[in-house]
Formats: sequence, C-alpha cells, structure tokens
Amino acid sequence: MARSMPIRSWLLGLLLVLGCEAAAQAVCDVDDKVRLLHFNDLHGQLAPLSSPGEDPPGGLARLATLVSEARSEVPGQRTLLLFAGDLLQGSLSSSLFMGHPDLVLLERIGVDAAVVGNHEFDFGQENFRALAQASRFPFLSANLQAQPEPLPVRPSLVIRGSGGPTIAILGLTTSELLTTTHPRNTKGIQVADPIEVARALVPQLRARADLVVVLSHLGLAADRRLAGAVEGIDVIVGGHDHHVLQPPVIESGTLIVQGGSRGQWLGRLEIECAAGRLKPKDYRLIPVSAEVAEAPEIAAEVARVVAEADRGMDEVIGDIAVDLSADRGLIRRGEAVFGDFVADLALTITDADVALVNAGSFRASIPKGGVTLKQVYEALPFGNELVVAELSGQQIREALARSAALEPQDNPGGFLQVSGLSYVIAGNRLDAVTLSTGALDPSERYRVVMPDFLASGGDGYAMLMSQEGRVSTGRRLADVVVAAIRAGSEIPDHPDGRILRRTAASVGR
Repeated sequence: MARSMPIRSWLLGLLLVLGCEAAAQAVCDVDDKVRLLHFNDLHGQLAPLSSPGEDPPGGLARLATLVSEARSEVPGQRTLLLFAGDLLQGSLSSSLFMGHPDLVLLERIGVDAAVVGNHEFDFGQENFRALAQASRFPFLSANLQAQPEPLPVRPSLVIRGSGGPTIAILGLTTSELLTTTHPRNTKGIQVADPIEVARALVPQLRARADLVVVLSHLGLAADRRLAGAVEGIDVIVGGHDHHVLQPPVIESGTLIVQGGSRGQWLGRLEIECAAGRLKPKDYRLIPVSAEVAEAPEIAAEVARVVAEADRGMDEVIGDIAVDLSADRGLIRRGEAVFGDFVADLALTITDADVALVNAGSFRASIPKGGVTLKQVYEALPFGNELVVAELSGQQIREALARSAALEPQDNPGGFLQVSGLSYVIAGNRLDAVTLSTGALDPSERYRVVMPDFLASGGDGYAMLMSQEGRVSTGRRLADVVVAAIRAGSEIPDHPDGRILRRTAASVGR
C-alpha cells in the first residue's frame, strides 16, 4: 500500500527543482493579456454524447473548433488550453485502447498542460507512464511522488514569452487517487497534502510569474479550502467532481472555474493587466453544442477510433423494460434499481450470503429497450473481477458504517449497493443492519461477493482486506450483466427498500 512521505523532505526536493532564489514579484505591462481555455474529466468521451436530454452533445471535434476560433481571434495574444485531469475511463474506446488515441487527439487540439487525475492509473501504472512519456504536453502534479521510480510528471510549468507575461501553472492531484484506483495500480505512490505543498511552492512561483494558476484535480470543496489557505493564487482551474461552475466561484480573492465533464463545456477566461497585476476580467463557460461545427480532421480520427472500438459491439443482446440509471445523484446516495440488479446477480451466481458493490462501478445509464454490448461495457467499464471471501459480521458492519458516513452531497463512489442484507442510515451514521436470513452476528463468518477493487481495500475499505478463503470468480460485473440480459433476467422496476436513509430531523424524533 502507498505510504505518506515526510512532507519536509518532499518539499525540499521540489524547492530545489523550482529554485529558491528570492526575487521581486513580477509586474505586468499595461498591454499584457492572456486567454485561458480549459476543460476537464473527459473520461474517454471522444465522440458526441448519445444519451438523450438537454445537455450539449460535446465531442472533441466540436471542442477543437471552439479552441481554434478562440486562438485565432486575436493573433499574437497568449492563449493556453489546460486540461484538468481524468483523461481515462468511462467509454468503450478508453477501456480497449487505454487512452492512447485520446492523448494524440488532445495533442492535436493543442492542450498545453494537464494535471494528473485520479483515474489516470486505472489501466495500470505502466500505462500512465507510457502515456506521460509519449505526450507532447506535460502532465503536472506537485503532490504526487512514486518510489522507487519517479513518475514522468512535473510539479509545475512556467511559460515565458518574448516581451509577454510569464505564467506559472502548478498541478495538484486529489488524495482520492489512493482509494478510487485499484491498489495494485498505485503501489509505491504517495500523495502529499496539497495545501502544504502549495504553501511552499506558490511563493516561489509568484516571485517569477505575472500569473499563478493552479491546475487542480482536487474537487470544488478542496479547491475552496486551498484558495482560503494559500495566498498568491490568481486562478484555480478545477476538475474531479464534474461541477458546471457558471458563474465561477470566488474564494478569498481567487477565481475558481470548472467545466462539467465529458467535453460538454469549454471554459474561456480573459485576463488583463490592472494596477501592475494580471487579473481575471471576463469569464464564459461555452456549451459544446450541436450548433458548433466539427473540425473535419479531428472528426475523422474520432470516427476511426470509435469504429474500431465498436466493431462487434453493436450486437443487441436483449431487451429490458426498466431504465437502469447510473445518475450520480441517485446511485451514489441511496438504493438504486441498477445497484439492486447487479448486486443481486453477483449474489445469485456465487451463492454468497452478502454482496457489496461500490457505486463508483456504475459509469453510464442503460435506457429501457434494446441493449447492446457497447452500452453494458460503457456502463460498467472497470475490469475488476468478482471475488468471494469469508468476512466476519463485524467487518461487514464496519464496511456499511463507512458507507453510511460518506457525505451524500459529494456523490461518493464508495457508497455501497448491496444484496443479501438491508441497512438503515440515520444522518451519516449506520443505524441498523439486517441480513435477509435474520440478524447479523458480529462473530459469525459470512461469504461475501464483491469486486476485487473493494476486496483489496479500494475506496477506503481497508476492513475488507482481512479475509479468508478468497476465490476469484473470473467474471467481471459487465460480463455478469451481459449474461443476465441475454437470458432475459427480470429486473425490478423500483427499489425494494434494502437501503433506507433517515433525515436528521426524523432521527431526532
């Protein structure tokens, strides 16, 4: 398991890299202007979205058009395109090709820098290393380090121009990397406190640059804490929790921006010199809508990649009469039909006593009607196998207590969908647990089926790692669902009450 590194030792190394010489804070020229473009959390969504609704369809070819237009409006003006992390995981092409065509396309649309997201290691550490080493733009993260072999990432990027303003970009990554990624993929990686790292490095960057930008994959709440705790940050370009910040957030004088997910928005920030400092002047979050023309060369490459991934995946495997929703505000906060269906399947095929499935496993909805292989593998893209192991009743209770304690407003991927038991949450506390067969005995041993991600302590479930008789089924969640839909398995049309959440008001009655 990855361990924490002494922060002083870590920062000393970074300061030596950045240079510790004292310097007067840069003063901008009255004519200095910068345009920052940004997007985040692409999750392998190269093509326009196909799900119905009012959200814009997105697609890298349309995004490329908007970027090109922004760069050509004022020739000679410095325009930077920043990507705030999570290139990988969430589409069929991403699962098959592990981000390599995605990287090439980001290079072609002109990304200048990216921060390391928590899903960048989903296909293994070696895959990320290969991506980062091949990339023509740098991956940034000042609070990530790996032992014994360093990661091919930089803490920051300082962009200087002949006669133009100097821009410093500091990368910071969420510590959730260590819980949301399979432990085998983060072996040897440490994540330092981003606030402590920023406190040490921002003054150094502030002394050398006209503008200090934090390219963050921390999430909005952590970005706000960072802005409040560290002076000298002009802008935080954020990602991780898929917020559509329109208008942007201002915290302690720092502007915080974020643009949803899956290429549906392009942020555009105009920065000008005022009173000797570069300061944000105007901000727009532009929808990547169907009205935006596609850049032909990018569209052709996306079509080629998607077609190669789709080969054989358009087979209709069956029909379902119920919408299987993976909406984060549903499946990561309480019981959901999709969660019940998958957990019940895992329980049935293994004849276990209990099934536990982390809600972060579900990445896309499947609407009722004909279902294709592609839809299932995009809904459940992770390659984690189901495993069965013996756990005590006390371990099961501790796992459910962790699930109950997660803040629902954060849409936590660690929230547990279950089968073989029911549990009640009072406030953020586990109130009751009942097995389908009776009371849960803390000292009794039970056969529990779960993704190997959970069995290895993923999402912070360290209590599940102490197990006996672990057996791999060799079956992934997606494979199980495909088999069930092919067989015409019945899907419940509503939750059955196995997870109940009592409000704070009702708890006190």
